[in-house]
Amino acid sequence: MGRARGTIGTLVAVGALALASLTGAALAQSDDDAAEGSSPTALLERLDALEQELPAQLPPTGVQIAETTTFGELEGDATSVRAVLDFLEPDLRQLFVDADEADGDVADGVALVTRGWLDAWTGTTSISAAEGADLAFPLEATDEQGVATGADAHRGEIEVGLELLLSANARLLAGYTLLEEVGEAELDAQLRIDERARDARTYDDELRPLVIAMLSQPSTSVLVPVERFVTDAPGVQSRAGSVSLVCVDRAALEELGGAATPEALAELEEVDRADCTDLPGLAQD
Repeated sequence: MGRARGTIGTLVAVGALALASLTGAALAQSDDDAAEGSSPTALLERLDALEQELPAQLPPTGVQIAETTTFGELEGDATSVRAVLDFLEPDLRQLFVDADEADGDVADGVALVTRGWLDAWTGTTSISAAEGADLAFPLEATDEQGVATGADAHRGEIEVGLELLLSANARLLAGYTLLEEVGEAELDAQLRIDERARDARTYDDELRPLVIAMLSQPSTSVLVPVERFVTDAPGVQSRAGSVSLVCVDRAALEELGGAATPEALAELEEVDRADCTDLPGLAQD
């Protein structure tokens, strides 16, 4: 069975340096006068103050699916992300509470974003704990007599962490997209929000399908036929082998009944994700 290991949270020296730097940054931040209040302007200012300290990316930054096993390998440094979020967690939690109690689109967006980062904090904690255990009890280790001394894979903790990270990005995607559409932040802050929204969409299209596959869950997308038994070359190309396919969101299709009827297809949008597979020999619209 494959195992997610190695590239997340295994560099202890680097993690220690990052932790020291983050401690200094957090102390410096605590000396600043943070924006207060729950008006739309105040919520956006408080969020932007955190944005400049939050991790640049949500882990994992890459996923390698094992061809011969049912798991894989994660890329990225969940331990460093967890260290950052450890310091920011109290401010994120308080901002979430204030935004959740306020009304309006800005409040809803800020609440989703802060809840998403709190999910990421919990998720990276699980993955970091699993990776730290591998340092103390390495896999596939043996003693001088060749007797196995390796630890069992902490796959359960990895899976819990990945589920929380998927939940985190879903909330970040919804929250940043809402704040992007509202567009009420100051220019520099709005540019940071817009970039976060783009990053969340990229994560959803490129990384979420791979994480889902690693967890052996149904794919995020599904190919459905939109046109069958039609040929542009009568007498040359067989109608029986003619089909055009489109890739759509699986959850959206299930909400419409699960069948690719003309009525359902009219309401669905084509998606372009990592799990949209091109089938050889078939035309795909």
